[in-house]
Amino acid sequence: MAIGKKGETSGAKKKGKKGDDDTPGTLNAAGVAAQKKAEASGDEDDAKVENWADKPESPAYEAADKLYAKIQKCYDNQQTRSDNIEEAWNIYNAQPDENATYQGNSQCYIPAVRDSINARVKRTLAQLFPINFKHVDAVGPTGESPQEVTSLIEHYIRKSGLKNHVRADLIAGDVAGQWGLYVDWKKTYRRVTEIVDKPKIKENVELGAEIEDEDDTEQEIETKDIIEEGPDIVPFAAEDLAVYPPTCDCIEDSIASAIKLRMSKDKVQQLVDEGVFIDIDVDDLFESGPDGARDQKVPAKKRSADAGVKTQGSYKYCLVYEVATNLKFEEDGKKEPALVYYYGENMIAGIIKSPWWSGRRPTISAPVENITGSFFGISKVEPVKFLQWNLNDYWNMGMDSAQYALLPIVMTDPLKSPQYQSMVMGLAAIWLTDPKSTKFAQFPALWKDSMQLCQGIKTQIWESMDVNEAMMGKMPQGRKNNQMVGNLQQEQQINITDHAKRYEEMMLNPVVERIFELDQQFRTDAITVVTMGDVGAKAMVHKVEPQQFGQTWFFRWSGTSYQMSQQRIQQMTAAMNVMRGIPPQLLNGRRMDLTPILEFMVEQTFGPELAPKIFIDERNLFTVPPEEEDDMMHNGIQVEIHAGDNHQEHISVHNKSAKLTGDPTGVLRGHIAAHVKMLQEQQQKMMGQQQGGGQPGVPGGGQPGVAGTPRIGAQPGQPRTQGPPGMVHQDSLAGAEGRG
Repeated sequence: MAIGKKGETSGAKKKGKKGDDDTPGTLNAAGVAAQKKAEASGDEDDAKVENWADKPESPAYEAADKLYAKIQKCYDNQQTRSDNIEEAWNIYNAQPDENATYQGNSQCYIPAVRDSINARVKRTLAQLFPINFKHVDAVGPTGESPQEVTSLIEHYIRKSGLKNHVRADLIAGDVAGQWGLYVDWKKTYRRVTEIVDKPKIKENVELGAEIEDEDDTEQEIETKDIIEEGPDIVPFAAEDLAVYPPTCDCIEDSIASAIKLRMSKDKVQQLVDEGVFIDIDVDDLFESGPDGARDQKVPAKKRSADAGVKTQGSYKYCLVYEVATNLKFEEDGKKEPALVYYYGENMIAGIIKSPWWSGRRPTISAPVENITGSFFGISKVEPVKFLQWNLNDYWNMGMDSAQYALLPIVMTDPLKSPQYQSMVMGLAAIWLTDPKSTKFAQFPALWKDSMQLCQGIKTQIWESMDVNEAMMGKMPQGRKNNQMVGNLQQEQQINITDHAKRYEEMMLNPVVERIFELDQQFRTDAITVVTMGDVGAKAMVHKVEPQQFGQTWFFRWSGTSYQMSQQRIQQMTAAMNVMRGIPPQLLNGRRMDLTPILEFMVEQTFGPELAPKIFIDERNLFTVPPEEEDDMMHNGIQVEIHAGDNHQEHISVHNKSAKLTGDPTGVLRGHIAAHVKMLQEQQQKMMGQQQGGGQPGVPGGGQPGVAGTPRIGAQPGQPRTQGPPGMVHQDSLAGAEGRG
């Protein structure tokens, strides 16, 4: 079930299934699964989801009816947690609330917590998404990297806007203490209109008569339906999730998990059409609501989590609990994954089998910091919320003090200065008073003490939230050297890297696996994706047919692994220098191939876009026979020469063809000249290699070695050259993995 912000469902217009009223719509996972079942069986009645909500005698209905009270109790028990999350969001949004103690003229809010969270999110996001088109690694049963599969996953990552969702989820995780993503499959029929050129229909034309204007066409407007399908990934609010029991460590191990869905009238109607909801009159539901005016008879806070029709402002929606659990659908059967939809007490809208073949639940959630004995985590704002409130109070006190301190106090004797009312401040004012009876005084500058106190509170907030001055764009006080700055940046990266690695492990890896599983199950049409290929292979557009189960893949998010430190790259270079100096007789029958190291270093340094242009794989070089090139050039097709061509053979064949045809366009002459130029370049390179330039690091014999090449087995050392002022030494550069 696709959900929006804080559990809100994305509405669809009209019917969900294409062809019901000839209007395009949207199908979720349950609707797509039913549609595929109907297409396989050829029975249109199978297009609706099989539902047990109208079978009260079934064991599934009885178990679902008893489950509602437990789910509602879970929401009631976490009401205090929901209130704390609301306070945390007020702090992040810099929105004053009743926690402000000082009530003065100034109403400032210092966003110290907000700045800390944003600094953490920006750096974590940079680690999770370091480069484009390279986020996932996959290993298959053959041991080789499956380029088509990883390219398909990369396509879905870009199409679903996963980076934006992760940004919102990271912010919500620090504020609420819990990450949460809802993963589903969505299939949308979109109707487009286009102008098509068609030949005009000729009337009264005799058979065999010559048509004078064969290119005479006319334009017509046509409409057609375009199918868009793919994963639907949406972050949801932590307070909208309930887990029973709340002491489990993994949501898949829980007895049941519930998520609040806020559905519009159109969305409810779509689910009724698909068969997910049954026995519901949508118009009557939104007019009266379940149980009439039940919500008005009980305290609002006690029933705040109740399902049913709600109104916020001018938007009326139906609050539905989607509960994922395991139910028995047959008397003697085993429990199977199921989805139960409640829209009130003793009011079940639907009971269906889980539409996902994997049997996993659509919600992926994990605490930011794991707490033993609890599924939910604690907000990063909770330990510093009193500091934030005190910071606001002290700052506002200082601002009020500054207003008084900037204005002088005039003391005068009203008896000696009866016209003291004329002493109101004004430009070029004349005071009709005795100068001896008037005195100026200054209000104490308490705002200076307030500023120092506020700075100390801000520093404590930064430390408590794993943020330092460098992350906030501020250099530490006192004298600084390159070593200290490098260590500061190094410490900064350690906290962020640990945070990013946990998010990869708990959230992104399951999301990638879920995307692949959904594609395997639901995609019906071939899709065109961009395939980057291995290092040395050119990027291309590839069409991927619908996948089928039968192969096993292991996926891993590779964001933090690409954040390599400069020290680690240097150690790899040093190790490679040692390895290439080992003689073959010491390898004991083994063969050494340094190509994977070079591929890794080139891709890490320059990225997947530039690496194929720098480190060229000659195994991907293919030549075209010269005879075929002649045919192509005779037909006006421009042909580029290839480094792997046999240039002498090509020149000979092209010369014969140019003599026969005369080469009226000059294409052959230009192509022959390009072959001659490349042949001369290759000969010059061969002559330079034969002359020799010395071996790397080999002394004596008149061969001092190639300049800039380290000796075999050499380790990187301190540079001897004078660098620019303020240059950071290589050993002090910040890295994502730490030093050694």
